[in-house]
Amino acid sequence: MLRIFCGMIIGSMMTMMLLGGGSAADQVLANVQTVYVDQINRPDSATTLLLLVVVGIFMAALTMWPSKPVMQNAKVIKKLRRHCK
Repeated sequence: MLRIFCGMIIGSMMTMMLLGGGSAADQVLANVQTVYVDQINRPDSATTLLLLVVVGIFMAALTMWPSKPVMQNAKVIKKLRRHCK
């Protein structure tokens, strides 16, 4: 996972260098900062509500997920004896 993340960063840096060098990187950084500051100052209520609904559904699904029953030791030993004969 770390290898993929590093590859993505290196790939994006190489793309910026090929497309315009430092000026392209500065423009991308300025755009990211503008979007970040704008998003902090004006949070979208519909996006927040949608995110809360999705997280709520996900948490409810996790709590209702059927769990595999734990086998008793005697049953496990009995099955192992059958396979070892």
